Amino acid sequence: MTLFFKKLLIRCLVLAFWLMLLYVFLFSPLLLKRFKSERTLNIFTFPQLIDAEYVHKFEKETGIKLNINYYENNDELLVKMRKTKGKGYDIIIPSDYAVELLIKDGLLKKYDKSKLNFYHNIDKKFLGKYFDPDNNYSIPYLWETYKIGISKNYYKNVHPQASWKLIFDEHTAPQGIVMVNNPREAVLLAAFYLFGSIDNLDNKKLEKIKKLLIKQKKWVEVYSDLRSDFLLSSGTCPVSIGTSGEIWQAARWDEDIDFLIPKEGTFLLIDSIAISANSTKGDLVYTFINYLYRPDVMWHHVDKYSIFPVTTDVPLSDMFVESIERIWGDTKKLEFFRNVLSEEQVNTVWIELKSK
Repeated sequence: MTLFFKKLLIRCLVLAFWLMLLYVFLFSPLLLKRFKSERTLNIFTFPQLIDAEYVHKFEKETGIKLNINYYENNDELLVKMRKTKGKGYDIIIPSDYAVELLIKDGLLKKYDKSKLNFYHNIDKKFLGKYFDPDNNYSIPYLWETYKIGISKNYYKNVHPQASWKLIFDEHTAPQGIVMVNNPREAVLLAAFYLFGSIDNLDNKKLEKIKKLLIKQKKWVEVYSDLRSDFLLSSGTCPVSIGTSGEIWQAARWDEDIDFLIPKEGTFLLIDSIAISANSTKGDLVYTFINYLYRPDVMWHHVDKYSIFPVTTDVPLSDMFVESIERIWGDTKKLEFFRNVLSEEQVNTVWIELKSK
């Protein structure tokens, strides 16, 4: 065999290997399904929303086996759901703007609300939102807001002004901050800072957003969606943008950490329980969903992961109540990461940012 054909064979084998890995990455739930009984559910979720201890409790109580798969952000969820058409997944937990896109793509199944024994306990301010006005395809599970986490030691216990300037203004932001690593959220956060609104974003405004994000790279230590709490607590970064769960989790256990709610307003996230359009598990799906909303199960996840519940029957501690009141009381304006830009527009900005 000539050297040329040897190299060609090696390249073909390497390509085949990576194609096999990609197939496993995308279709792992389908592969698992071939070897599991019908009393099995495949769950696709963010990390730190469903505790393994309570997975085992559910399995013991019901005899239903749960296979949990994780994604880091909504973009990864959307890619997998679109590539597989949702086959192999039964329950997913997307954020609001992802719900809207999944409904548009026909990837979610309509709920039979008569099978939900907790629906009457959901706080009405979390129902009827733009992404699913009648909640036909999604049931709110938890809510969070974006906050700015700070190290009190870095600021010598004198709190800086609660403003997005701590993230986007070169004269205010410290060197080495944590910035979100989600393209849509980063672009819309920058838009909100620049224009006070995410509506009517034309090409001229997009160019200003891109320039701001490229300039911001000079004082960003790391782009991350999951490690805000660690990067603050470890002293790696003095300022971090993150969700309530991440920042408040750090503040609960580390007295050096506190959170600020920007005076200009912030973004609200609602993560919802949704059923894949291709799920065939019928009542098993509702059995698990009702389990998740049981007050004792919900409280466990609220306490463990510092998330805020949407139901009114969860017994919250004074610390949780005070934090929730602080969020709603201090927030001038709450915005959603609505789909006001196409995925192509967002990705164009993000690719140029990351290439600099």
